[in-house]
This record gives sequence, structure tokens and C-alpha cells, in this order.
Amino acid sequence: MTKRDKAPPPICILTQRGLSPATAYDAEELARHAPGTEFDMVARTKRSNPQQGTYWKALTRAVEATGRWESRDALHTALKIELGYVEPIFNLKGKVVGMKPDSTAFNAMPHKDFCEYMDKAMAALSEAIGYDALEWMNA
Repeated sequence: MTKRDKAPPPICILTQRGLSPATAYDAEELARHAPGTEFDMVARTKRSNPQQGTYWKALTRAVEATGRWESRDALHTALKIELGYVEPIFNLKGKVVGMKPDSTAFNAMPHKDFCEYMDKAMAALSEAIGYDALEWMNA
């Protein structure tokens, strides 16, 4: 798994009052750290920060509820493989010897493509776990 395919670090938005978590996911991620923890900040363009947070929170909830996957990162990889978001790995003879999951990182997958991926991923995850993976949003 590439470094860019890990769950994203918390994202904050600069407002007139200071920094605020961009989503509930980001607030939960920040709460995992001790007060006084310093973070590196990188200005970024938006694909859809709330959508990204929703995706990772849905994966986190599925892992916590089922225990089926080792981590949300493992579930993320499983979804990409299940949905065919992969590229072949060739040996020196040109023979396919495996598959490598594609990246869904902001710089690797445009917003439109991520929307399509997320719709497919949430449908596949919901089918796998037997309930709507986004139901927690309505609770």
C-alpha cells in the first residue's frame, strides 16, 4: 500500500476564528491526539473534503462493526481490488505476476472519478456487510 493510500490526516479549514476541523471525521481524528500535538499543514485544493471524510468514516465504522478487516486501510485496498481499480504488475519477461491497487489520492483521482468510485465502493461495502454502509449518517 502506498503512503498516499493511507487514511488521510485530519483536515482543517482556516476561518476568521482560526482553524476548525473540516468534517466530523477530521474532528474525531484530531481528538485521537494529545493536546499540544503539532501538525504539518499543507494548503490544498478541494476535491471534496467532506466526501473524503465520509468515505473514510464509513470504512472505519464497517471495520469497527464487523471486525472483518484488519484496518480501514485494508478495507480500502479490498474495495479497490473488488471493483477492479487495479493495474497489472509485470515481471521482466512481460508476464503479469500480480495486480497493484490504483490510488484514490487527491492528486491521482479527480473529483468526478472519485464520485463514481465512492458510489460503487459504498454499494459493494453495503452488500458485503449486509446493511447500508452510510446509514450512520442518518443516525
